[in-house]
Amino acid sequence: MSSAPVAALVVVLTLVAVLATSGVAKLRDRQATRDAFDALRVPGVVPADTAAAALPWVELVLAVLLLAAPSRWLVPVAVVALALMLAYTALIARALGFDEPVTCSCFGSIGRHDVDRTTLGRNALLTLLAAVVVWFALDGGSVASAATDLDAAGWWTLVAAAAAAAVATLVLGGASEVADDVLEDYERDRIPYGVLHLSDGRSANLWELTSTQARLLVVLKAGCGPCVRTAEKLDDLAARLAPAVGVVAVYPDEAAAAGATEHAPALSSWDPDDNVRRGFSVGTPAAILLGADGFLAGGPVAGERHVAEFFDEVLDAVAEQPATPG
Repeated sequence: MSSAPVAALVVVLTLVAVLATSGVAKLRDRQATRDAFDALRVPGVVPADTAAAALPWVELVLAVLLLAAPSRWLVPVAVVALALMLAYTALIARALGFDEPVTCSCFGSIGRHDVDRTTLGRNALLTLLAAVVVWFALDGGSVASAATDLDAAGWWTLVAAAAAAAVATLVLGGASEVADDVLEDYERDRIPYGVLHLSDGRSANLWELTSTQARLLVVLKAGCGPCVRTAEKLDDLAARLAPAVGVVAVYPDEAAAAGATEHAPALSSWDPDDNVRRGFSVGTPAAILLGADGFLAGGPVAGERHVAEFFDEVLDAVAEQPATPG
């Protein structure tokens, strides 16, 4: 590696950029960082509150040390970075085996939040980069020594690599904005088939539920911080939307529905066959508005912030409806 200073710098600087970005993002959204420990079901041997508070600082310190550490100190720093990436990869791989989709703010409030095979591939690549940095450090390298070995052509190559990375980031960001614009032009699809078990002991499919009024399904699960905070809003939301829209809290099983204390028991239902989660391909928390005409009226949306914004949109839409003559 010491004979290829440009390659060494590109690898180290990429890992530094990821760690620094992740650390800053986690500091900007501390609650999302703490919630990620619950979403990923981090083993209880890890003190979640303490670890969530320390993790962004660990990432930022690692980023600085990877840049500044001399060759004799870079080995332990690189090993710690590799161990961190291995832990992240293992947690994501484990989460892919959960019964329901997982959303996790691994990069705070930025980046993708759906945990899938793309997430696993990204983490595996970062783990590989960290392993290369360990190799570079064991070979006696450091950022300072690699930078000293660069000639003019090497510096131009490094600048070109940085420019390419910046362009890729801008292009991907633009693609996300286009996707958001497309979603704003909402196409109404028919409500898919699905059955929920209600708090009064009845079972009803989604078509039956919407035969008399529109329904706002709020998909939740026990032990999920964002779900708990979302559930706490449901009683007030249900009162403000009635009678135009009925609110239904959807849990994965009867025990979770019966144990929910954040809202009135009458709002609870459960989805033991994952009809709703699989039919709409959502994690938790999520929300879907079902129209009384048999078509989707909004959503699905997922994530605490997006669900809260969706609640406001539904409230505004209901408020704009003309009053029914008494």
